[in-house]
Amino acid sequence: MKKDRKEFVRRDFLKSSAIAGTGMALGLSAFPNIVKSYNQDIVRIGVVGTGGRGNWLIKQTQSSPDIKIVACCDLIPERLETGMSLADEKAKSYSDYRKLIEDKSIDALIIATPLSVHYEVAMAALDAGKHVFCEKTMTHNIEQTVNLSHKVKNSNLVFQMGFQQRMSPLFHRINEIISGGYIGDIQHIYASWNRNGDWRRAVKDPKMEKLINWRLYREYSGGLMAELCAHQIDVVNWMLDSKPVKVVGSGGVNYWKDGRETYDNVHTIFDYPNGTKATFTSLTTNSYEAFSVKFYGTKATLEIHRRDGQRAVIYPEPIQGANDSVDGVSSATKKVLEAGEGIPVVAEFESEDDAIPTSRSLADFAKCIIENKKPQADIVSGHNTAIAVHMGNQAMREQKTMEWGDKYDL
Repeated sequence: MKKDRKEFVRRDFLKSSAIAGTGMALGLSAFPNIVKSYNQDIVRIGVVGTGGRGNWLIKQTQSSPDIKIVACCDLIPERLETGMSLADEKAKSYSDYRKLIEDKSIDALIIATPLSVHYEVAMAALDAGKHVFCEKTMTHNIEQTVNLSHKVKNSNLVFQMGFQQRMSPLFHRINEIISGGYIGDIQHIYASWNRNGDWRRAVKDPKMEKLINWRLYREYSGGLMAELCAHQIDVVNWMLDSKPVKVVGSGGVNYWKDGRETYDNVHTIFDYPNGTKATFTSLTTNSYEAFSVKFYGTKATLEIHRRDGQRAVIYPEPIQGANDSVDGVSSATKKVLEAGEGIPVVAEFESEDDAIPTSRSLADFAKCIIENKKPQADIVSGHNTAIAVHMGNQAMREQKTMEWGDKYDL
């Protein structure tokens, strides 16, 4: 039952969350058994794709005693060399992921390749009986999404998406706030992920252009929707406990005239089943607000931002008819509003790294394998976000409304 407006005040709000002032045992809740028995304490992982993201993931596994990186694979020698320097001292080196997958001593794969390769590597890994941690977005198109999702559902293997927010104490606190009705009914959401730069990396050899700058070419990438907006789409799907039903959008290559094919600005509006409209925007010519998600509720607005580290703040709506005679509790809220302040969302972090909890996500992946559990960023979240990303790109490219088809349901 939703609280009435007078109950929405600073002190009541901070007491209302069941996780206030507590550490969260994320990833170890009572999920149904979905994987075969695993009798080891160490998960032996091979990393496919040791570029910037892949090597960052390897670094994040170093804090987990349950993980050993025993193999690395990449087409670019210097990137592979870096990955090997971070892996176990006895790790094996590969330039062909199929050879890595053939190694029966490897339990699981981390896939951090260009987007266009996610599907083939994941399918091969599942065929070989290996668990998968896949970076976003899950696949390169809708058909691949449907095929891979059914493959995972029919397996007894752990498949985890790289949606780190699913493992964040802050985002779990936000989810409890929203689902508890504390900011009221949400009819509008606005998400932005803005940068000021060409998104291009230096290339020593022109022949390596598309291999290095794959994010700029449609053959390999889903562009800004897949690389940035995907995280926020997953957050909105999670907070609304839903998936979008249709989308319209606009985008283009309007500034960086450098031969790129993926858009340098994207603007999409998704409709959700209850009429909620969610706007996702990403720019490459202005970094104002950078990462931001605003949930506009009938009682308050909740904003998530990264201006000075990842934070969330609640801005209550003015109380209708409020005056100087309001009671002390309401007066406190009124003073906050008059000062232009917000109410910070408080979550307990074990360390500063938990603000973007990549290491927590990877530790959860290993725990799910060892303890026979379902990951929080599972195939359903990966599937629904991937479909939404592809719908958004198609809506922009074809300049028409794209609807969620029954065949997309998992």
